[in-house]
Amino acid sequence: MSKEKLTTNQFRMLVLFSTCSTSLLSMPLILGTMVGRDAWLIVLLGTLIGIPHIALFSLMARRHPHKDVFEMSRAILGNKIGTIGMIIVTALPLLTVSTKLHYSLSFITNHLLPETPPVMVMFISMSIVAMGVYLGICSLGRTAEMLSIFFFVPLLMLFVLKASDIHLEFVLPFFRGEQNQYTEAILFYLAITSCNNFLILSIFPKYVADKKKASRAFWQGHLLACLILLLVTLLCISVLGPELMTSAFFPLFTLAQRVSFGNFAERIEALLTILWFITIFFKICLYLYVSVKGIGHTFQLKDTKPLVLPLALIFVFIPLQAFEDAAADYEFYIGPAMWLSLGIGGVLPIILIVIDFIRAKQKQRISDPPKPSQGI
Repeated sequence: MSKEKLTTNQFRMLVLFSTCSTSLLSMPLILGTMVGRDAWLIVLLGTLIGIPHIALFSLMARRHPHKDVFEMSRAILGNKIGTIGMIIVTALPLLTVSTKLHYSLSFITNHLLPETPPVMVMFISMSIVAMGVYLGICSLGRTAEMLSIFFFVPLLMLFVLKASDIHLEFVLPFFRGEQNQYTEAILFYLAITSCNNFLILSIFPKYVADKKKASRAFWQGHLLACLILLLVTLLCISVLGPELMTSAFFPLFTLAQRVSFGNFAERIEALLTILWFITIFFKICLYLYVSVKGIGHTFQLKDTKPLVLPLALIFVFIPLQAFEDAAADYEFYIGPAMWLSLGIGGVLPIILIVIDFIRAKQKQRISDPPKPSQGI
């Protein structure tokens, strides 16, 4: 895997897809449940607050241009403590993937394949994910680049066809909830966007060919994904209204079902399903890829490809055993999963960069001893 290199556009699309993922369907519901009609403001404020974290990731990449996050951890913290850091990073996808898989499984079994056994749905889905990860990050990058048109066209159609149904009165008034609700909503948004993008450092900058343009592509992919989430949330509020948006388990899917343009542009939710499948595929691929790489680095394995299949099989049964129903999934998503993402993706990189700067200054002092003072 070490010889594979992504182009700048491929890396940009991977960042975009992994940032959107299940948030396209779940974010309007969750933020709407927390703060009602102000959900779009949370996306806007959360994007601005999360900018320093993206800048921090870019700084780490510039200081270690030929390492991934696991190698950064070992180089900064040393072998023993660095191994603990690698285990912590590996734990993030392993402990939080259950929410994304269970939510995805609920969507497929409720709207697409209601008669198919859930275990078969997960087995088929993870077989495709395992194949993508086994072929390598370069193959995933090319796939993301080719599928970009199937992502943007349905999304643009949705925005255009529903623009006439927007009711601005659904957006007003602003900030009528309690302060703790807004704080929790912003923390949740940061956890699933900027903090979760800490996992992108398993790819960036080591596996991107043009490292100078890669940082800009990281910014572009992240901010474009946040813009899409902002527009989707705002569209759900202004078309469905805050009450209907929070009562629908998949607000964006409900919104797409109401698209009707003449007698030929109807039932656009089928295209929207393709859009969502694309994003969640790359998100789960990233989670499986990080898990495989993390275990490989922890045990210093030369070839990590044999780990793909057994970990994929574990991913098959995680959503089947993790939660009894959607309510348990929701409680874990806005509770332990959120705090894990904030702690590992939010606090750990700050610790790494602070220690990195301290060690760099210490090395500089050792290499440049003070000059002896000259007498008069």
